[in-house]
Amino acid sequence: MNRNFRKLVGIRFPQWSSYGPRTMEGVVESMRQHETWRIATENDSYGEMEAVKIDEHWHGDGLVLFRATERELASYRERGTAVVLTSTEGPDLGYPRVVPDNHEIGRLAAHHLIECQLPHFAFLARGETFYREEQYAPGLRVYARQRLKGFRAGLQEYRHEPVVHYLRGRPLWESHGWREVQTEVMAFLESLPEPCGLFVADDSLAAVVLRAADMLGRQVPEQLAVIGYGDDAAYCFATFPALSSIEHPAREIGRQAAELLRRQMAGEAVEPGSLIVPVSRVITRESSDMLAITDPDIRELVRYIRLRAPHEAVRVAELTDLTPLSMTTIKERFAAALGHGPKEEIQRVRARHLKHLLGDLSLTLAEIARRMQFGSAHELSRFFLAETGQRPSDFRASLSASAAHVAERAVVFDMDGTLFDTEPVYCEAYRTAFARQGGELTKDEYFRELVGRSNEDIEEYLAAKAPRGFDLAGFRSGWREDWRVLVNEEPPVPMPGVAALLEEILEAGVPLALASSSDREDIDLCLQASGLDRYFPIRASGDEVAAGKPAPDLYLLACRRLGIGPTRCLAIEDSRHGVAAALSAGLAVAQVLPNGGTAREGVRGVASLTELLGGEWQTMVPRDKS
Repeated sequence: MNRNFRKLVGIRFPQWSSYGPRTMEGVVESMRQHETWRIATENDSYGEMEAVKIDEHWHGDGLVLFRATERELASYRERGTAVVLTSTEGPDLGYPRVVPDNHEIGRLAAHHLIECQLPHFAFLARGETFYREEQYAPGLRVYARQRLKGFRAGLQEYRHEPVVHYLRGRPLWESHGWREVQTEVMAFLESLPEPCGLFVADDSLAAVVLRAADMLGRQVPEQLAVIGYGDDAAYCFATFPALSSIEHPAREIGRQAAELLRRQMAGEAVEPGSLIVPVSRVITRESSDMLAITDPDIRELVRYIRLRAPHEAVRVAELTDLTPLSMTTIKERFAAALGHGPKEEIQRVRARHLKHLLGDLSLTLAEIARRMQFGSAHELSRFFLAETGQRPSDFRASLSASAAHVAERAVVFDMDGTLFDTEPVYCEAYRTAFARQGGELTKDEYFRELVGRSNEDIEEYLAAKAPRGFDLAGFRSGWREDWRVLVNEEPPVPMPGVAALLEEILEAGVPLALASSSDREDIDLCLQASGLDRYFPIRASGDEVAAGKPAPDLYLLACRRLGIGPTRCLAIEDSRHGVAAALSAGLAVAQVLPNGGTAREGVRGVASLTELLGGEWQTMVPRDKS
């Protein structure tokens, strides 16, 4: 083929990303199966060859980009340039994306840490990232929230909840930026229980964690097992111990991106949205290698037992179906690697998980038996007695006795509209960003349909009614930026009665928690700006649960973190979605109705929180009747 007729395709990735070269390999593999393109990449060879800059002025047939600005994408659209994006972040203007399965990434991390047989789990990510370069899409990180959802879903299979922390945004190009990040990471690590399994959303931040752990004297992996994402050698091997990581499917992303690009350049219409690339490979290194089993056959069998035995009545005999080894060899190698046989390993794993479930007093023995595939509650009790020397009822009684100092009841607050009148701020941010893309959202519709719902629910609601060509990613970053500007210009002021009521509850020794549909970073910003953060050490946020209000998930999560059953908690709400969520979870409810109106049956309505002062709130907080 005459080289002058070959299509020109540009590939642009940031220098700090290791994904670029591997993605390009996938692009080239796909290209060779169809037609040959001329490939252009950004370079500055210091005079040895002409420098190439890929920006809104670049001319060619197609582009594979990590991220891009709205201005660049609009320019490419005007010239008819085909584009494929390979990041979840930033605008897309209707161009397709090819991205890894972030939910599966989180689930893989959860299962890997479950294998480590740890009692506690945590998640760490950048909540927001600042860049001087607009093309890198500064702002809140979508991928972090997607990975957290997968991580939480994976842990919930085993009835575990992670501690979650998002680093606050800061200008990392400033000389002191890395010190601030390190200090915040160290403070987070010091707050974690031991031993703990930590999933860090990407390798670069995971490397910071390992260095911080070393400075704190935390033993990795014995006290803190760590896994990251990306399998970036520059970070995985630049730490001690070496970092475990989940492999980024860069080559497959490159192949899929090239296919979408080829179709666009051939004049085919390609649907907007994200093409999700599967992720499957976990690379275990010293930072999370709790097994330390060198025998590969036995290592895989132990992994199988630790993932399946908590849920299933795994039989020793079925292990021979998973390996060519004989049962005699399996038993011999188990004894050599672990000091006990496969039956003992199964029993240990099941007993450990059974103890964990017995700690949740909301679960009956029959429910636990069903979850773990015991034949009956009686069979469960006989197993537990044989393994621990205790009956399940005695074990639970000992837990209650050791936790006798825990308060018998608690109060859980909503935030937006209850602590602060922030709903008008959210309304204005959503309306402004929606209008920029030709959408219309009236105040009446917002307050009627959307108050109390999670940010993700609101975004999906508006996307469903948006004009054709709606850029959801651009809308998401746009309304958040508008919201932050409004909050910074005028920090939230507590509603009448809030400060006095919080003090009364605190003085009475009743624990407080917050259950808000807002994202965790938004919650932290509002509480810090208003001076109320000290009242709420326990928080449950909309980006931590699978379903926001009116589903009960947020309140159930808050109650689990309090360690107090929902039926002994009072929820203080303002929206109908919030009231429905609290009632569904089993809490008593007080609803703030500043504009009048009637609360639904079984709910105490008040015009303001001042009506609950003077001990009135105490009459509504359920007490333990046992």
